[in-house]
Amino acid sequence: MRVLNDRVDLDGLIADAVEEGRQVQVIPGRATKQATLEAFSQELNFPEWFGMNLDALADCLDTLARESEGEWEIVWDGIAELRRDDPRAAAGIESILRELNDEHPKVHVTLINR
Repeated sequence: MRVLNDRVDLDGLIADAVEEGRQVQVIPGRATKQATLEAFSQELNFPEWFGMNLDALADCLDTLARESEGEWEIVWDGIAELRRDDPRAAAGIESILRELNDEHPKVHVTLINR
């Protein structure tokens, strides 16, 4: 898992990942845990049963990783606000993403701290 600063060129990052053969999903940062979980759910098209909690996030991401074909990159863009306003929630989500990145070699996770 890599963490990039606010000067990253998101379009360039996406273009590089696509050129390397990865499907890219960008999750926009949100100010609250609930809004962040909703962003993950919307952008990754989670099933209706998604429980809007960290355990459900881990389960859905693991399922997507196991079922994905080819390389896949998740870019969580704009994490600074959640890190500032709810550091515990941010740390929990980051931990889930780190575990996903470590357990699934086809999955690449990028966090953008802006």
